Amino acid sequence: MIQALVLTHGAIGAELVRVVELILGPTEGLRAETNQGRSAREMTEIVSAWVSELGPDPHGVVFIDDYGGSCANAARLGGTEAANIPVVSGINLTMLLAMVTWRDELEPAELVQRVVDQGRKAVTVVGGAR
Repeated sequence: MIQALVLTHGAIGAELVRVVELILGPTEGLRAETNQGRSAREMTEIVSAWVSELGPDPHGVVFIDDYGGSCANAARLGGTEAANIPVVSGINLTMLLAMVTWRDELEPAELVQRVVDQGRKAVTVVGGAR
């Protein structure tokens, strides 16, 4: 099973995970962490511990809310690159639902691409001026 760590500012990630579980039920391997009240070192340690928990052949994805921010830095410094774990920026609900839905069917690289594609499709203008 491909696992996911959602790193965000404030409670954004925790709420996204909560809503995924409201829709799909309890979801193993999906975890959210916030940078609120945590130092850069603490965030990096959280990522590093998560990467270690995945074991010697890690299958995981880290989702972040903002590229270039503290969550992105923690993901990079926490060992995702060395473990070949993708970091995907711009998390939204559609992306997490796609990840959980297809993670047992697709290889990691294909899953990540499909999640990104679905997330992009979900960003659109609904009604109003176009």
